[in-house]
Amino acid sequence: MPDVRNLDPQANEPVNITWETVSPALPPQPGAAGDVLRQALSASGKLGGLLQSAAQADEHILLLVNDPHRATQTRPALVALARLIVESAVWTNALARVPRFRAIVATGTHHFPAPEHRAFEEATFAGCGLDIEEIAWHDATDAGSLAQVAGVRMHHWVAESRFLLPIGSLEPHYFAGLTGPHKTVTIGCMSADDIGRNHEGALSPSSDILRLQGNPVFDSAIQILRRLESTGKTICALGEVTCGGALLAAAAGDPIEVIDALLPTVRRIYVRPVPSPVDILRLRVPLPLGRNLYQADKGLKNNHPAVRDGGGIILEADCPEGIGPDAFLNLLRRAGDYDSAQRIMAEEGYRLGDHKAVKLRHLTDPRCRGVHVALVSPHLANADLAGTGIEVFPGPQPALDWLTAVVTGLQKRGLIIHDAGMVMVRPATP
Repeated sequence: MPDVRNLDPQANEPVNITWETVSPALPPQPGAAGDVLRQALSASGKLGGLLQSAAQADEHILLLVNDPHRATQTRPALVALARLIVESAVWTNALARVPRFRAIVATGTHHFPAPEHRAFEEATFAGCGLDIEEIAWHDATDAGSLAQVAGVRMHHWVAESRFLLPIGSLEPHYFAGLTGPHKTVTIGCMSADDIGRNHEGALSPSSDILRLQGNPVFDSAIQILRRLESTGKTICALGEVTCGGALLAAAAGDPIEVIDALLPTVRRIYVRPVPSPVDILRLRVPLPLGRNLYQADKGLKNNHPAVRDGGGIILEADCPEGIGPDAFLNLLRRAGDYDSAQRIMAEEGYRLGDHKAVKLRHLTDPRCRGVHVALVSPHLANADLAGTGIEVFPGPQPALDWLTAVVTGLQKRGLIIHDAGMVMVRPATP
């Protein structure tokens, strides 16, 4: 129920805002992660066929897992897979070979320092029960590690392997429609140039959160996946739905069938309706998405329809890594409005990250939506974002004070969205 309260309980002066709060819709008692995973794995005939075929051919199965910035519960999945192999009657025959594995961390364009590599490998792979002989980290800019396959350049292990087992969590994505193992095995392992070509589809009106049909970014990933299969590869995906540290559902099998099985759960948890757009949104983006502005921007992209034109948004993200990649920041500074951003991009060509700048300019441009954006972060200052149209504040109360001064026609209706980088709030009436 709505109530009237301070935005910041430490503030001296109360602000008369009627706040509603929206969070992911978690079930009251999620099942144990191991039980959920074992049930999904044991029910998959495709997984059983992949395990047997790889073992009989004495070939590696390539595990493709998400990087440390994703919510995927990878280690429980590996432990459940190892237990299934041990318990399966297939492997009780002394003549049967136990499957062997290689693993690749599908980072996309993300980069991680060596200490994070070691920590992630220790926490994820060590003692999981699988025979993992090699581990690699994808580097989208390392030409020497890439090979041509399925019409794109990908990590050479993907090109070389016949048996692929991607593991990924399904979450709403503001332009790819949906994350999941279909992205882990494709975009997560592609070259930076090919990822850029895929992400240019984010400029299409058809690329939107939880929109799959006709979405050029989603369609491109699926086309690459099917072309991989046409080269003789067997791909069995393991998908998870996680939230708040709990694993809520899982499915294994054909990547599209995994999406079909889990999408209703994703919608039930993350899509939250509100009656109508509000005056002020407060978007909380915790770590790991809140590690820099480039990633925390997903909270804006997910939920901007929930604020009225001319309203205000408080984006609350710690941003210990600062802003993130330079490309979108540079375009914001050079383009003071939406038309300028589009013109510069048309003249110079799309660069990875430009879609974020163009969409942000559409949000803030007075001739478009005219929404005022305040960032609350202890690690950034106004000088860092000069010329971007984003104001930076050390806490939520100064941000609210600024918005109440610049937002016209303020009716003082506010909405607080927890986990805004994952939740998708949509008003029933525009």
